[in-house]
Amino acid sequence: MPSLFIVERTAINVKNIIFNYSDFYQFLKKTLNDFGYFVDEKKYTHNPNDGKNYIDFYWKCTKEIDDYSQNILEIDAKFFEIEDIKVMKEKRKELLDKGNALIKFKATLQTDYDKKWESSAFINFIKTIFENVFEKSSVNQYKEELKNEVYNIENEIKSYFNIQKMI
Repeated sequence: MPSLFIVERTAINVKNIIFNYSDFYQFLKKTLNDFGYFVDEKKYTHNPNDGKNYIDFYWKCTKEIDDYSQNILEIDAKFFEIEDIKVMKEKRKELLDKGNALIKFKATLQTDYDKKWESSAFINFIKTIFENVFEKSSVNQYKEELKNEVYNIENEIKSYFNIQKMI
């Protein structure tokens, strides 16, 4: 059975942001691709309600590190009370979105993701020893790299929304 190590949980909560939703959606997907992630959209909901929209999506993003380990980054994004607004930009009117957002991240390191070590209980036991003795430094290094990567992605999003970054 694959081993899962939850490395980091974090969230971005912003209120009254002015942005272009479709531009942000493409920006986030490109950012994740640039970091080497395959983005799999598991859920997408768009509910308009009296001129205010609710948009919700869930992505499960994966990135293979080596033949044995992969990163899983789950993104659960909710945009609510989104309304269309007109703003003047460079002497012309532009239609943008204004509202609130909550973007949650869950970063997990998964080992034996292709289940090569699952053939028997004994082999699975050996895998546990292997991970805790011989591969411990690699697993710890992968965890630290994933944690830093999540903060970098979070900072990219904060830069997009022009809010304070993590140090």
